[in-house]
Amino acid sequence: MKEQLSLHLAAVKRWLKRVAPPIFALLKALNQWRERLWASPLAYVWRNSHLGHAFGLALFRLTQGRLSSASTSYLIFDASLRLHRYQQASWMADAARRRWPDAIDVVAMQCTLALRAGALPEALALLEHCLFAADYRAVDRVLFRTGSRPRDLQQSDEVFRWLSHRADLDLTRRSYALVADAYLILRLKRVARAPELVSALEAMAERLRSDRATTCCPQSNRQNLGKLYVSISSALYHLALLEGDMPLLARCWQRFADFSRAIDRDRMNADALFRMSSNLGRGLALGFLLDPRQHGTVRSDALTLLNAWTTANAAGLAPRRRIRGRTPQENHLLFLKQLQNRSEELHRAGDAVTPQACRHWARLLNHSSEGSLTDTIAALVQRQLNEPEP
Repeated sequence: MKEQLSLHLAAVKRWLKRVAPPIFALLKALNQWRERLWASPLAYVWRNSHLGHAFGLALFRLTQGRLSSASTSYLIFDASLRLHRYQQASWMADAARRRWPDAIDVVAMQCTLALRAGALPEALALLEHCLFAADYRAVDRVLFRTGSRPRDLQQSDEVFRWLSHRADLDLTRRSYALVADAYLILRLKRVARAPELVSALEAMAERLRSDRATTCCPQSNRQNLGKLYVSISSALYHLALLEGDMPLLARCWQRFADFSRAIDRDRMNADALFRMSSNLGRGLALGFLLDPRQHGTVRSDALTLLNAWTTANAAGLAPRRRIRGRTPQENHLLFLKQLQNRSEELHRAGDAVTPQACRHWARLLNHSSEGSLTDTIAALVQRQLNEPEP
C-alpha cells in the first residue's frame, strides 16, 4: 500500500514538473499583458475617472492586492491624488507598504505624502532613496502638482532649493525647481532672493539659447528643452517686474522674440509646442512694457510677432487631444486670441488708453498667483503707451 502511494506521489510530482513551467509562463505573460494594458492611454482615462478609480480600489481591497503589484498600487495612489481623495491615497500607501515593504513604488508614495504633510526630514530622506534608485515620480509631483507640496510656503521654498542644487538631477528638473521657486518668492514677496534666482535662471536660459536642440526638441512635455526655455523666460520676466528691472525685461522680450522666429514646427514636439503657446504669447506681448524711446518700434514688432504666433497656432495645432486626462487644462488658442485682441486695442488707443483696458491686459500677462503684480503691469503699460513710437 505504501509502495503504491509512493508511486502515485512520484507520478503526480513528474506531472507537476511537466505542467508547472508552462502554467507559470502563461500566468507571467497574462500579468505582463495586464500591466501593459493598465498603463495604456485608454486605461489612464479609465483609471482617472471616478468610476474606474472606485473599481480599481474596490478590487484591490477585495483581493488584498494579491492580483496586483507595487507599480499598479502606485497608479491607484496617483489617481487618488488626481481626484483629490487624499485619505484613499494614504490608505493605499499604507496597504502597499505592508504588502511590498521594499518596493521603490512604495517609497515614492511615502515620499509624496511626507512632502504634502510638511514632514521635511522624512521627506528629504525618502527623496534621497528615490534619487538613488533613479525614480523621479515624487520629484515630478512636487514640481508640477501644487497639491503635493508642503502647505507651508517656507517649507516649499526649502524643498525647491534642495532640488535645484542636486547634481544627480537632470538639467530640466533642476531648472523647473528654480522656476517653481521663482513663482514662490513672488507670493512671499522676497525681493532679496530675486537676484540669486535671476542669476541662476539667466545662466540656464543662455545655456538653452546656445543649444540648437532647443528650437527643434522632439522630447515630450516636461523634458522638452523649448518648453523649458519658455518657462524659464516666463519666470524671469515676472522677477523683472517684481524688481522693476527694465534691462532684464528687455532681455526676456528679446529671447521670446528670437525663439518664436527660430522654432522648427516640423521637428518640435507638437504637444509641447501647444502647451508652451500661452506663455510664449505672454512673452511676445512684453514689448508693450518697454520704452519706445529706447527700443523704437517694439510695440509694433511685438504685435506683429504675436499675430503671427496666434495665426500659426490656429492653423498648425489641434486645440485639444481627444483622450481626456491627457489634455492640457488651459485652452491655449482661446487665450492667445484674447491676448491678441487686447493688445491690438492697446496699440490703437495709444496715449488715450483707459486704466480699465490696461488692467484687463495686465491680468492676461500676469501668470503668477501674486495679484499685486497685475497692478504693476497695468501702471507700467499705461506709462509706456503715453510715449509714441518713432
